[in-house]
Amino acid sequence: MTEATAQRVRPAGDPLRHALELLGDQWTLLILQSLFLRFRRYEELRLRLGISPTALSGRLRAMVDAGVLVRTPYRDARRTRHEYRLTERGLELWPLLISIWAWEREWVEGRRAVLPTLIHLDCELATSAPLGCASCERRVDARDVRARRLDDTGVVEATASKRFRRKDAESLAGDPLMFFPDTMELLGDRWSTGLVVSALLGARHFSEFERELGIGPSVLSGRLSKLVDVGVLRTGAAKTRTDAHDYRLTAKGLAFFPALAFIAEWSQGFEVPGQEPDITLDHVDCGNRLKPILLCDHCWRPLLRNRVRFGGPVRLPTPPR
Repeated sequence: MTEATAQRVRPAGDPLRHALELLGDQWTLLILQSLFLRFRRYEELRLRLGISPTALSGRLRAMVDAGVLVRTPYRDARRTRHEYRLTERGLELWPLLISIWAWEREWVEGRRAVLPTLIHLDCELATSAPLGCASCERRVDARDVRARRLDDTGVVEATASKRFRRKDAESLAGDPLMFFPDTMELLGDRWSTGLVVSALLGARHFSEFERELGIGPSVLSGRLSKLVDVGVLRTGAAKTRTDAHDYRLTAKGLAFFPALAFIAEWSQGFEVPGQEPDITLDHVDCGNRLKPILLCDHCWRPLLRNRVRFGGPVRLPTPPR
């Protein structure tokens, strides 16, 4: 990706930062996934995830405030209780979860054997759900996109998030649909998310990341090392005197772009009237703003939420004669 910086003043609100702060949290992602799997009641969510009542209540409240969920009353044998249902705004996040599934299955060792297959019901074939452009319905990756930023003040500034405790991760590891170890190093930590977004926008050096994110040197060093360890960044010799290394996204890191593209698109729902997007993504080949969609890599039709399912028998394509 290349970057062109527009010389305009960004209105208050920071929609992308708002979206990253909401979704850049491991519990929030797991709650969201559980809701798509129809676990809607408080106690169902608490028991499935093994999450503390305080943490669960706080995340659900934030998701309701953001318009992702709505509390709906129901009556049990003794009293009226509430369950949580996805709003239209919440349902718009399903491509993000599919992108996470696809990235983990393709790029994280051992995950292909345990993660379910996604079936496109229109052609009845297993699909890897690649990213596409809604304007031309062609496949897109990070190298096909130009990012334009509204200004140069650091639209991906992050705040530190509470890390999972070791026992939390261990308790979820037995369920492949609740354990996304490498994704949680990127989206489950807001500093790491900010670093990946900055790298996609062209940041290369320690000093650039430090200035972009307003992050302390020791925290930055730790996050960069972690992203190198999981294979998302690689290091090389820097050409500046102030930086010992430069950091570039690997193929694995670039492949995470679809998830970030869907977050950027979804964040526009936080914009106020007249506000321009923090970041605009343009598809170079067709010249239009990228409105990300998921495609089937067999029939190349757009994937719709009600036309895909996980699991079940897989019909493989007939090999050519």
